[in-house]
Amino acid sequence: MKTIFVMTLLCAFAAPVLGVLTDADLDKIRLIVNEGVKKENAASETRMKEYIDLKIENVNNQIKTNSSEIGAIRNQMNVFIGIPLLIITLLFAWHALRDRSNDKQIQALIAENEHLKRQQTITP
Repeated sequence: MKTIFVMTLLCAFAAPVLGVLTDADLDKIRLIVNEGVKKENAASETRMKEYIDLKIENVNNQIKTNSSEIGAIRNQMNVFIGIPLLIITLLFAWHALRDRSNDKQIQALIAENEHLKRQQTITP
């Protein structure tokens, strides 16, 4: 009895093993696998797009940061260039004023010299 029972169990498990897959069964398996692959691809693409968008946002933020730093550097350069130019301009203006005062003194001396010459020519 045990032998018959064991043989029956073996036949029950062995029967499906002998079954052959039909084309319809293979098509169903392909369909299931393709759907799984498509879902995985869609999820992977979504994750990849999110990752790329995040990286692009980070790059844009760095560009903005660099632009503001460049603006600050330009302002500093303008100060470093502007101050010496201002000093040079003031020096030229000071020299021009000094030259004018020298010219006035020279004119006064020339006028005094002319006056003395006239007095000398009148008194001999």
